[in-house]
Amino acid sequence: MSAHASGQTSFEVVGSRALGMGGAFVAVADDSSAVFWNPAGLANGQPAGATIEWVRFRFGNQDAPPTTGPWRRSAKFVSLGTWPIGLSYSNFQDTRIGPGADGSLEVQRFSTNQYGATVLQTLVEGLVIGTTVKYVRGTVATGAAVEPTVGDVLDAAADRDGKSSGTFDLDAGAMFDGRVFRLGWTVRNLRSPRFEGPAGTEIELKRQSRVGLAIFPADGLIFALDLDVSTADLLTGPERMLALGAERLFSPRFAVRGGARRNLEGARSTVGSVGASIAIKPGTWLDGHFTHGRARGERGFGFALRAGW
Repeated sequence: MSAHASGQTSFEVVGSRALGMGGAFVAVADDSSAVFWNPAGLANGQPAGATIEWVRFRFGNQDAPPTTGPWRRSAKFVSLGTWPIGLSYSNFQDTRIGPGADGSLEVQRFSTNQYGATVLQTLVEGLVIGTTVKYVRGTVATGAAVEPTVGDVLDAAADRDGKSSGTFDLDAGAMFDGRVFRLGWTVRNLRSPRFEGPAGTEIELKRQSRVGLAIFPADGLIFALDLDVSTADLLTGPERMLALGAERLFSPRFAVRGGARRNLEGARSTVGSVGASIAIKPGTWLDGHFTHGRARGERGFGFALRAGW
């Protein structure tokens, strides 16, 4: 019998703009990163847009001797979105150090390459649904944590060969636009695909659901709240997030944002975030964000090039 585990992708892994708002973005999503956060949000953006970005998170002292708990998470994301359709590619990697079956330290890496196509449909005025059909190729790799430091163990795991398999999956979202507010709902991994790893291991991408509210009290000002309906069983532990965020556009060329998210499961930790955007030319933005969680020692940062026409 295989050893079964969950390896869901955290919502807070894509979108430098979204992460700068603490991850409160399901009802805000109005750029091409909506294909990840809420496919229906493409209808609220410009007729066409594109995003290229890189994000990285880590937890634990990377220079310390290996021990149970430290992890690293990274993402690469490319998307092209229009009002009727969207296309995307993403690469997600989660690596953690934990106990092996024999009690020794083990490092496990779960990575996926995802290719998605998004389609929108307006049901009634103000209410749009979106669906992303995606091909997911997952790789599970495990091995002994024998390197001298945490950072060395996690670096070595990134190059370790694993067992790969592929399957199709679905994401879906809905967005209601009330002009001064928006309501959003996203469900990811509707088919809950499973990926076999070496030595009888198995990783499942369980279904995830999140709802969001965005309020627009004035031009260029957004307040947002997100809540996970379901608990995500990540390699790094259970997560069910409550996220709050705000964004302020100060001029056509400069915006700032901030937020925080709290895990309502497991360690119940809080992570704060800040972010900013600079328009390098009209319609083309350079986004950046930084996250910090003092209680868990979590750090994260990322950059994105975002354009809309």
